[in-house]
Amino acid sequence: MLILDNRTLLVVIGIIATGAAITLAFLWRSQTQRNGVGYWAAGMSSIALASILVSLRDLVPDFVSLMVANLLYVVGFLFILRGIRVFSERPPLLFLDFSLIPIAGYLFYYFKYIEESQSIRIVVFSAVVVVVCTSIVVALLTDKNKAKRSAGLSVATIFGLFAFLNFMRGFMALMLPSQESVIQDSLTTTLLYLSGIFFVGGVAITLVLQTYSMLASKLRTVSLAVDQSASSIVITDNDGRIEYINPAALEKMGYQKEEVIGKHTSTFRANIPSPEEYAELSKQLNSGKAWRGQLLNRKKSGEEFWELVSIAPVKQTNGDISHFVAVKEDITALTEAKKKIQHLAHHDNLTGLPTRALMMERLESALLKAQSNHCQVAVLFIDIDGFKAVNDTFGHATGDELLKLISEKLCVCVRDTDTVARIGGDEFLIVLTHITDNHVITVITERMIQATSELFDVYDSRVNVSVSVGIAQYPIHSKDPHELIQLADQAMYGVKRAGKNNFAFAISSQEANHSIMNSEQAS
Repeated sequence: MLILDNRTLLVVIGIIATGAAITLAFLWRSQTQRNGVGYWAAGMSSIALASILVSLRDLVPDFVSLMVANLLYVVGFLFILRGIRVFSERPPLLFLDFSLIPIAGYLFYYFKYIEESQSIRIVVFSAVVVVVCTSIVVALLTDKNKAKRSAGLSVATIFGLFAFLNFMRGFMALMLPSQESVIQDSLTTTLLYLSGIFFVGGVAITLVLQTYSMLASKLRTVSLAVDQSASSIVITDNDGRIEYINPAALEKMGYQKEEVIGKHTSTFRANIPSPEEYAELSKQLNSGKAWRGQLLNRKKSGEEFWELVSIAPVKQTNGDISHFVAVKEDITALTEAKKKIQHLAHHDNLTGLPTRALMMERLESALLKAQSNHCQVAVLFIDIDGFKAVNDTFGHATGDELLKLISEKLCVCVRDTDTVARIGGDEFLIVLTHITDNHVITVITERMIQATSELFDVYDSRVNVSVSVGIAQYPIHSKDPHELIQLADQAMYGVKRAGKNNFAFAISSQEANHSIMNSEQAS
């Protein structure tokens, strides 16, 4: 058999290991999660350096080419083991990490400088390799993740074979001691280094392939998850132009993929954010923070729909933002339900008119505007005359229908800026805004009295009722909304006592006190 130059073979091992280390380092740099690739790169670097140092045997001190080189081999294998443990999501074997190097270093030193024995050094080195390689094989073949276990089978096979070869080498060194230099050209050393080339090359290829397989598996899983997600997912470049959109988003919007790729996301928005809102959104995203909010978007059909949107920046390993990913949920039904709930909470179930709570909000708002515009606000308290008799005679169903009809009549009589509210039973409260004189109030009130005095056809019955109206004005009678309602209520009861089916203006607290003082003086 041809005997090759051992130094050349060692250099070849170093070159192969260096290439593997560089490739693995690039793969490690391209990832954001710890998966052991960085340890593999460090391990191959140590093996490469160790091989170069061994090739310099007899050219550099033995301490470097023997002690340092052998320890670098041990460190390299331990790095690969650590990477495998990280890859399989297992804790490191701290006992091996912290004990193997000092033990091996001591034995290498002892059997070189104290009791020189090359055979024992080979046995020690082989034992270390067998222990580490066996640990690697066990970690790979007992991985709970089926995909990782399958991907690691080839790596485990190579390390298993290398462990067996080193076991046989150690056994032969123990049985047939030899002082032949590891750098001496011979059949034994040639076979040793050729097997080393095949081992390092095999490990390099399988580790790289395993890394690619792992990345491809993750990418495939993520891709399938995004494609099959029920949520709408859109990925844009850092200018907001769409690079990817999943089927759920396309189905929701009614577009084909080619119709949206390359388009700016603003193309599909129904409400364009104000410059201030857009600046705030951009500032938050460009600072690396996620943005969450609601956006009104438009389908291809023109239909508008609300979406709850979460937009997150995608950072590269150097920290630069290259893309944005938006996850969106259609909340149109929820938004409509909220509006309906809010409407029900502030509107009467029977008539659909505002309740007392909403009326108070509008009254307080109207008073603030009236104060700024130097105009008046009128509060009308209305009670239906004879409503109890209708309920007793015709039943509550007829009474309810009558309330609906009267509500409609009252709404027709007022202006768009006014508010008609039902505050309970047969009582209504009306807020008239932008009042400049009493004539407007009188006209609207007389119109309501006339409209509600007509005969109402309710089911099979003809019902005749009337209304009594009390009126309080801001700021004439009071500036307090609650007192205005109270004064209007008192004025309404005054109308009822005077014969009903009429209206009357309230008397302010000051006027009432003045009237009482005059009465006392007269008596």
